[in-house]
Amino acid sequence: MQQTQISILFYLIFILYSCLGFFCLFLNKKEQLNQVFFWLCMSYAVWAFGFAISNTLSDVQSVLIWRRIAALGWGVAFSVMLHFMLILTEHQQWLGNLKIRIAIYLPAVITIAVFALFPQLADAQYNLVQTPMGWGNIPVNNFWDIFYNLYYLSFSLLTLGLLFQWYPSTPDRRKQQQAFWLLLAFAIAIALGTLTEMMANNLLAYPIPSVAPIIILIPVTAFTFDIKKYKLMVPENSDKKIEFSEILSDDTHRGLFRSMAMIFVVISVIGLGNAIFFNLPLWRLMAVSTINLVLGLFIYSLPFSGLSIANQDRIITGIMVVAIPLTIFRPDTYLTNVIWVVPLIFLSVTIVFKQKKMFILLATATIIAGLVMVSWKPDQWVNVGTREYLARLFICLVAILLAGYTNRIYIARLTENNRQISFQKMISQVTTQFVSVSASNFDEKVQYLLKTSGEIMNADRVFVGRFFQDSGELRCTNEWLAEPYFPSVNLNEDIRQTKFPWFTKTIFNNQLVYLRSCDELPAEAQPEKAMMVQQGITAMLLIPIQSRETIIGFLGFDKIGKAKVPALTDPELLRVLANTLADAIGKVENENEIHCRAYYDTLTGLPNRVFFHEQLEKSMAAMKSNGSQLGVIFVDLDGFKEVNDTMGHDWGDHLLNHIGQRLSDNMRKGDSLARFGGDEFLIMVSQLNHKNELLDVARQLMAVFKEPVCLGEQEFYISASGGIAVFPEDGETVSALIKHADLAMYDAKKNGKGQVVFCSEEMKNCIREKMILTNSLHRALERQQLALYYQPKFDVSSQTMVGCEALLRWQHPELGMVSPGVFIPIAEQKGLMSEIGQWVFKTACAQNKAWQAQGFRPLPVAVNLSAAQFDNDLTAIVEKCLTETGLAGQYLELEITETIAMAESCGVILTLHQLKALGLGISIDDFGTEFSSLSRLNDLPVDRIKIDGSFIWGIGVNPKDESIISVMIHLAQKLGLLVVAEGVESETQLAFLKEKGCHEVQGYYWGQPMTAADFEKQLSRVH
Repeated sequence: MQQTQISILFYLIFILYSCLGFFCLFLNKKEQLNQVFFWLCMSYAVWAFGFAISNTLSDVQSVLIWRRIAALGWGVAFSVMLHFMLILTEHQQWLGNLKIRIAIYLPAVITIAVFALFPQLADAQYNLVQTPMGWGNIPVNNFWDIFYNLYYLSFSLLTLGLLFQWYPSTPDRRKQQQAFWLLLAFAIAIALGTLTEMMANNLLAYPIPSVAPIIILIPVTAFTFDIKKYKLMVPENSDKKIEFSEILSDDTHRGLFRSMAMIFVVISVIGLGNAIFFNLPLWRLMAVSTINLVLGLFIYSLPFSGLSIANQDRIITGIMVVAIPLTIFRPDTYLTNVIWVVPLIFLSVTIVFKQKKMFILLATATIIAGLVMVSWKPDQWVNVGTREYLARLFICLVAILLAGYTNRIYIARLTENNRQISFQKMISQVTTQFVSVSASNFDEKVQYLLKTSGEIMNADRVFVGRFFQDSGELRCTNEWLAEPYFPSVNLNEDIRQTKFPWFTKTIFNNQLVYLRSCDELPAEAQPEKAMMVQQGITAMLLIPIQSRETIIGFLGFDKIGKAKVPALTDPELLRVLANTLADAIGKVENENEIHCRAYYDTLTGLPNRVFFHEQLEKSMAAMKSNGSQLGVIFVDLDGFKEVNDTMGHDWGDHLLNHIGQRLSDNMRKGDSLARFGGDEFLIMVSQLNHKNELLDVARQLMAVFKEPVCLGEQEFYISASGGIAVFPEDGETVSALIKHADLAMYDAKKNGKGQVVFCSEEMKNCIREKMILTNSLHRALERQQLALYYQPKFDVSSQTMVGCEALLRWQHPELGMVSPGVFIPIAEQKGLMSEIGQWVFKTACAQNKAWQAQGFRPLPVAVNLSAAQFDNDLTAIVEKCLTETGLAGQYLELEITETIAMAESCGVILTLHQLKALGLGISIDDFGTEFSSLSRLNDLPVDRIKIDGSFIWGIGVNPKDESIISVMIHLAQKLGLLVVAEGVESETQLAFLKEKGCHEVQGYYWGQPMTAADFEKQLSRVH
């Protein structure tokens, strides 16, 4: 009897190891740790199975066969155990070394070869003795026994060493606990195993059977404890998908298969009881139990096989169809009156599968089996005893459990369907609400989302958290509480993202944080666990909010208190809410960005001119009603272009930013600052009691420029000029006020920069006059308001006329004669100089040719060139003019300024050489008033220089001017150039110039600029 009980115990341990191995494998079958643990359990299972069968047998030869089969398990068990421990203790990098892998498994290969594979060698290693409890083995103590003992002890000690080293070194508290229990269990098991296997049968007077498979239960129990308590080998996340149209979800489908598998496993265990209670052959019962166990493990494995749900259902259908006749056609007559109920249980299972074919096949198999049974044994007597009653109770129990499970599935499915419908309705309502979301109603819409979703989810608190990457802060911006007494999340309080690192990391990986208990948190999430305990949070769901491929926040659901939290079948569905929020946030951000771009400067962040315009307009309307004054200050930086060119645009932007910040910091409350554009700023000063207050405000603002600005490692002192316009005296419109402040600013720059000037009537008149001139200049040629005046040039020695200069004049109908110094800059600015220049060329050449045609002595006429005319094809224009008028090139002279002559442009030199090739004379006008390079002068095709009148007027008055004139004349003579003196008005000036060797003169002394008709009369007199 004892032998039977020990054999059954071995067999039960075999079932336990097999089930545990399959269970852990399918927890996470892709994980190497789970795979190796599966093979460890299988080695234990083979060990126990071999011992279970061998212990039931009576002849030694049969026992030896099964002992050798058991050796296939215990021979490799310690190698697999060491392999498993290397992975568990995070030393898997060692397994990458082939030599280490060989060292781990070579002893196992040798042990299996010696104790299992070669019969003669293997049988010699066993010294079997039969005891009342079964077969025991007395060690033969030969070489192979010693080898196995060394293998077993060394690998066991290495396992203990790895656990001992892992326990204090891992920072994870949960892993420390795992290591502790495994270390304790393995230490006890190794001690007991060594005592029973290596010493007991050598020391005790009576032998005992081998109980090593039973002792292995100690570490296996520790593994089971770690799996349950510390989630060893359990994946952190498992996706659960729900098909709305199916009765069975993936999870319930696996659960049903698991329940069916457990029925077969339980049958395999219960079947062994017949050996004890009814004295049936144990080996036969074990064979049947093994078939049931294999069938149960096969059914358990189906959901993890990778097969489709349909194929899994087909396989389970086939198993049940085959099981029906095998169950009914039992040779044992004692269960005939009980076993017929089993097909009905199978039929009841088909209810939840939603498979019509499955039901038809099982119903057909049941009917056919029943008909066959009627024809085979139409009459039979049965004896109903204890065994039959127990069988009935067991079948009823199975039927009750399956019915209860089916009922629970249907109730859960109906509940889930209702939840899905409510969820879909909630999503529809929320998305409809968010169609019209904008910056003005964003908080209202978000509050609706939080309330609606919180009620559906039965949450106690729902909130929105936002990440701010620039500052590294986390802030909860919106919140809904189911009850007012629930703790708040501290709205708008900035929290460092590093305060809850595990939450932050998980969310930034776009993963949900779904916790049904704070115990589910990993060991490194201690701050998060402390927070949940402190606030009484029993469950939490955090859903990342992703916008434009970036995690910007999360949607949080909290359950507070001790109420039981129902599991969410698919929390991923709630991403729809997060996506709705992300779209709304993106829409509002776009709206704010558009508003910001429309009303704020992108560089400085200050209001722009549009925003300033609107604010000024509102303030002006308010000032009109209460009779107050306001002022506008227009500030422009002095020398900003030089800084920009020297340091680069990036540093220029930095300077503007810095100045903008300084001005903003010094603004009075109620005043407004804006960047007008470039290096210009506008300030609106409101609520003025007196005009002089504006000057005080302006001086205070201008004081910010006294401090240097650091750009890189350099300090720059930047000044600014300001213009002030006052409402209403300087304008009653926004445009007028800004224009007049701008006008005053330019006047401040003219007066020396770094100043602040009020707008005046004189400035307004000046700008009005300029505007009139600008508008009239466009039609001046068309209306024949432009004319050429001619001023003669005389040879100093012979005092004969040697040419003339054509001077442009504008006879305005309202303003009278307008000086070229006034309208020429306007023409250049408005792009009219090219057209006017061509007219001057053509008129001067045509007039000169006409005088020659009248018989007057041919004289060259000089025409002034502006810089703007060099931008066009000047050579072609001049050549065309000469061709059309028929004037020879030698009778046309071009006068250029020093600015043009010294311009660092190859195009200017090339153009001058081309003009010179046409026979034209070239002069440098106003020589000495600007910067000249002597080397550059030597390179130019110049015929003469014209000394500016400002030097001539100093003759007899300023010795320095006389010295400069002398130097100029001497320089020109050395360079082979003619010298023309402009502005000669007296005999003294003429005498001095003659004495110094000046060649030609021009000025009022010889003749004022005159019309073509008057000049023609003078030609007649000198002819």
